[in-house]
Amino acid sequence: MKRLLSFLIILLLTACNQNASNQKPLKIGLCLWAGYAYSFVAQEKGLFEKQGVSAQLVFQKDYEEAMHLYEVGELDGILLVMTDTIALNAKGIPTQAVFVTDYSESGDVIIGRPKFNSLSDLKGKTIAFEGIGTFSHLFVFKSLEKAGIQEGEFKTANILGTQVLEALDAGRVDAGHIWEPSVTEAVNKGYKVLASAGDIPGIITSTLNFRTEVIKQRPQDIQAVVNAFIEARHFLETNPEEAIAIMAQAEGVSKDEMAQGVKNVHILTLDENIAAIQPDGVLHNSGEMIIDFFSKKGQFPTLPDLNTVINTQFILAAESSP
Repeated sequence: MKRLLSFLIILLLTACNQNASNQKPLKIGLCLWAGYAYSFVAQEKGLFEKQGVSAQLVFQKDYEEAMHLYEVGELDGILLVMTDTIALNAKGIPTQAVFVTDYSESGDVIIGRPKFNSLSDLKGKTIAFEGIGTFSHLFVFKSLEKAGIQEGEFKTANILGTQVLEALDAGRVDAGHIWEPSVTEAVNKGYKVLASAGDIPGIITSTLNFRTEVIKQRPQDIQAVVNAFIEARHFLETNPEEAIAIMAQAEGVSKDEMAQGVKNVHILTLDENIAAIQPDGVLHNSGEMIIDFFSKKGQFPTLPDLNTVINTQFILAAESSP
């Protein structure tokens, strides 16, 4: 009987190990953004494997393309601005933020023609942003509002951030929201930076997100991914030259462009993540701003509860970098 019991236990343990090893890779989407690019360090340096998880980064140049893949179910997780994490939940796609990657400072800007000196010069002008109900929408409208320009006092154009410079060059718009590496290119062409994300702290805060069902099914793997991100961030800090080279190659930009992009964002440490998820932290403050803005415009069919959108368990249980 004891031999039979031991045999059954061995079979059970073997089956469990096989199930764990046969788990499909977690597919994580991301777009061209310096604040996300250090995830490629985790991939290139084998940090996912070190943490015991199989993860596959799925890169798309355009933000909207990555969003589409997630919405149609091709991805388990995605790196997004908090605005879109909340919007996904409002659209009935349960998604939780498990880690704060970065917040934009001068990485996101409103760029304008050389003749404009400030946002106040844009009254009556045409301004590009990337999609109704997006972080780009929020950033442009809140920035103009801060400058005293209300909705209805300017014209808009729905243009991908990567195509705004082309629209400016062609004379279709007067200003628009862009981010690195387009910012450096725009400034070199003589266009002026009229506003930066850092002017409204936390307005563009990015998070690592997973489908709620995936989190329930694979919590250990999600924890491992978070731990790998923390380790990758530490590698970027301690080995910047090698890390920048990895990040630039993965996203198809020059090392100088990637280095500038990293300078324009704040990539959070674990301690900063712990502070960010507190009730008065940047993530809650950003989330409340987002919900207030879009609910007043009637663009959220339901109002998500931030406490269900922000999952704190993985940050609180995360391993500190070595």
